[in-house]
Amino acid sequence: MRRILWTTLGVALIAAGITAAWTETQQWRGGHAWFHHGPMGYVSHELDLSDTQKSQIRTIWEGERPNVAELIRELASEQKEMDALTLQGNEPDQGRVQDIAARQGATPARLLVEKEKLTGKIYSQVLSPAQRTKADKLWEHLSSRLDHIADRIGNPP
Repeated sequence: MRRILWTTLGVALIAAGITAAWTETQQWRGGHAWFHHGPMGYVSHELDLSDTQKSQIRTIWEGERPNVAELIRELASEQKEMDALTLQGNEPDQGRVQDIAARQGATPARLLVEKEKLTGKIYSQVLSPAQRTKADKLWEHLSSRLDHIADRIGNPP
């Protein structure tokens, strides 16, 4: 159960990172972009991305999408393989469990590498220095929110 929780959290963080880099959204409307256009509407607004920049990011994302999709397929396949092994009702072969678990651990790491590759391209090829500073502050805010969530989980009422 713990493995599934951490895997899910890892995938969620990776997805959030990819989503934060991918701004395939419309313009900010009526102060509700977060809800109408998801996190990208918010990020797009906060960084004041031009239509050209959004198009550049979309192009970068389209180039990386197949790699990310394949890694997510791998993650799903590994989870199915583990479920098939552990949910058969008898004691699973621990050697196979270790092998699958090792692969399950490596796949989110490869997804994180893809996220950093995507983020690096966007930072270096699309964002202006002022936008990079704003993006850094947004990431800092996200990180502090994750710290706050971890503190809440770690210190039950």
